Amino acid sequence: MSLFTRRAITGVLAAIAAISFANAALAQTTLQKIRKQGYIRIGFANEAPYSYATASGKLTGESPSVFKYVMKKLGVNEVDGVLTEWGSLIPGLKAGRFDAIVASMYITPKRCKQVIFANPTYAIGEAFIVKKGNPDGVNTFADAIKKDLKIAFIAGTVEVRYAKMAGLSREQWLIVPNFASGVAAVTAGRASAVALTSLTAKDLAAKDDAIERAKPFTFTHNGKSYKGEGSFAFRKEDASLRDAVNAQLAKFIGTPAHLAMIKPFGFDKSNLPDKTTAQLCAGK
Repeated sequence: MSLFTRRAITGVLAAIAAISFANAALAQTTLQKIRKQGYIRIGFANEAPYSYATASGKLTGESPSVFKYVMKKLGVNEVDGVLTEWGSLIPGLKAGRFDAIVASMYITPKRCKQVIFANPTYAIGEAFIVKKGNPDGVNTFADAIKKDLKIAFIAGTVEVRYAKMAGLSREQWLIVPNFASGVAAVTAGRASAVALTSLTAKDLAAKDDAIERAKPFTFTHNGKSYKGEGSFAFRKEDASLRDAVNAQLAKFIGTPAHLAMIKPFGFDKSNLPDKTTAQLCAGK
């Protein structure tokens, strides 16, 4: 065999090895990646008591607490948060800014077309934030429709869908980018209320004497109740990560350890989920 031939063969083998290495790297799943690096980057929207950063920068709340527990079970000891406006969470996930959404996001058929969800970790109803004393007497969407009141909504939240289903006209909507803007709209008189989950409303009202939480309610439409159930979201190609998370959730949700973990955030047995992700994605 000539020197040229040997060199050619060696070069071909080296190229094949390089391609194989590159393909192996490309084939690495997100679950394998985070286990290897020891951390995962997640998106959150700073909504207490679900997922938020403390004054010292610590990521906490119902969703991060459960997620951190699950990640440790999977061999991932560090969870890094990326603060993101609510409406940018799914686009940010799909763009690769982070590898999971950990914001107690409601599981809805529309969202299920864009991402995949772990099974729900909690269930919750709705409530409005209103000025102290609720001067406009608004507790539900029906009240707002009857009295022709303007209601504020956080962009991208399920409450926008509920308002549409309830028949609230577009002229009565005020879309704002975040929770602080929603409260500001109420206190400034630009909206009679801001629509939120009942626990978010409770948390915000406890921090501001100028507002209060109106009477909590479960949204109903055509005889069907829409109690929100939320969980973690992943990219569609990350089914192995979602499945590993589900396996841990099945052993943890509803246990005494789980209930003790979420109690400081205002959750209890009444907030345990009733449905599976498959049911929620199907609109059941």
